[in-house]
Amino acid sequence: MSKNNDEFSRNSRFQRFGLVLAIIFFLISVVMVIRNHGGTETIFSPDTKVITFAHWQLEDGFREGFEEAIKIYEEEKARQGVKVKVRQLGIPIRGYSQWLLTQLIGGEPADVLELTGSSDIFNQYFVTLSPYIGERNPWNKGTPLENYSWRESFVDDMLASLDPNYSEFFSVNLFMMTVRVYANVDLIRKATGSDKMPDTVTEWLEICRKLREYGKATDRPVIPIGVRGFDKATLSTLFYDYNAQLNGDLSDFISAYGFGGVPADAFEAINNGTLDRERLLDPVRLIAEIGQYFAEGFPSIDLEQTKYLFFSGNVGFFIDGSYNAWSMVNNSPFEVKVIRLPELTAAHPLGGHALGRVNELGSGLGGKFGIPKRTKNFDLALDFLRFITSYRINQLTMVEHSRWLSSLKQVKYEGFMKDLEPITDTGYTGANDPFNNGGYSYRRVLQLLEKIIIEKPSDPGQMFWEGFLDDRPILTSELYETVLGIQRTLWSMDGSRSALSLGGSNPSLSEEERELFRRRGGITQEGVTGRYRNLDDNIRLMREVEKLKREKN
Repeated sequence: MSKNNDEFSRNSRFQRFGLVLAIIFFLISVVMVIRNHGGTETIFSPDTKVITFAHWQLEDGFREGFEEAIKIYEEEKARQGVKVKVRQLGIPIRGYSQWLLTQLIGGEPADVLELTGSSDIFNQYFVTLSPYIGERNPWNKGTPLENYSWRESFVDDMLASLDPNYSEFFSVNLFMMTVRVYANVDLIRKATGSDKMPDTVTEWLEICRKLREYGKATDRPVIPIGVRGFDKATLSTLFYDYNAQLNGDLSDFISAYGFGGVPADAFEAINNGTLDRERLLDPVRLIAEIGQYFAEGFPSIDLEQTKYLFFSGNVGFFIDGSYNAWSMVNNSPFEVKVIRLPELTAAHPLGGHALGRVNELGSGLGGKFGIPKRTKNFDLALDFLRFITSYRINQLTMVEHSRWLSSLKQVKYEGFMKDLEPITDTGYTGANDPFNNGGYSYRRVLQLLEKIIIEKPSDPGQMFWEGFLDDRPILTSELYETVLGIQRTLWSMDGSRSALSLGGSNPSLSEEERELFRRRGGITQEGVTGRYRNLDDNIRLMREVEKLKREKN
């Protein structure tokens, strides 16, 4: 009997414990529901509208800046007689893509979202902003951008926001990024006896050589150039920039249009003997030379590890985006100088035909934010999107709090941020990398560069060329899938064009509505034309890649 009582007592305790847990979980759920709907003041004020602003930007200053901006927005709307509660939601980047898709498919996403993913996702789930970008941003009243349209207020006239596959604007950009070199002035001074920063590649390589010698002489683990090796971001940056400096003029003569040369043009020129393939391989040789000053085992070093090594005083130069500038300057226990990526000149053996630095104006815009179709408060979400891309608020959030470059025109910068401003004193823009023709080829190019730096072949260019040709079967397969995707998009767009043409002929429409149909139809027609050219380019590329030879003619 005593045994049965003990069992009954234990079961009762477990039941009570389970009941307590259920109550705790219920209370937590209630709290989260209240929080997700704007707090208790919203629950008890049903006429208050709630919108959610979600992103993955967890860097210093970003969330704090938007907390201040949100407070201003809520106060301004209250003065207009509109009760609004904006909830900011920051999601770590590692899980953001999955979270975003879950939100979109689930049907109750945040009202203003940072975009990531494919054009098909944007087209299926996000509102096109094309009808609104020609209007003025009302939040710019009384600022230098007051008389600009929303589109014209951006440094690139919103070109970075245009989705090339659907010829639509699904988003707007909040900030601009440039690539800079962060230099440990104290370490460089000790190694070279001078604090003069390198302006050319030749000077840079000489300082790197002295940094390595200094490390050996002092038995110190000095790394001349710190890199983001794990995600290969540094290799990508170097290859893009120096390819542009060496080959930015190719479009002038390999393209039938005299501009905007595509990979098919470059390989066709090689096959018909009008272009020396060595020009395309010179950037590889330069990266191989620079890469000898990376750390041993650099492919496994990620961003945070490199920043730690830099802060510890063991890295001379670190190449990264302007989004890390405040962290690098503010957290380093030594003087940090922000410089441009050194220029390739005739002083270097490969620099005989180099063009100099590339124009950065309008490039590097990031932070794409859009509005999902399932938002319950579209007008308010659009108003908030305009608010955070207005002259005063964008400077508050991006410049004052985050220490990032703004995506807007006529913004003034001070202090170290002036060193981050885009290069505008050159006429050359970024050049297409003919070896980058899709996700697979992009990864393989970086893997080949990595392999060349590690193995140190006698001719890095030839090794790269042979590796590229070895990948032709997979590259061709990827290009074929791209062609099929373009064809599917063309069929869809042709249907949209027909629908817009038919819709615009409706006699019940106002002249303003007819103009909107004509404008949208024109944009769609431009997209159709561009895709047919893109289709031809990819088919030509498959044909020309197959003709490439391993040895020079």
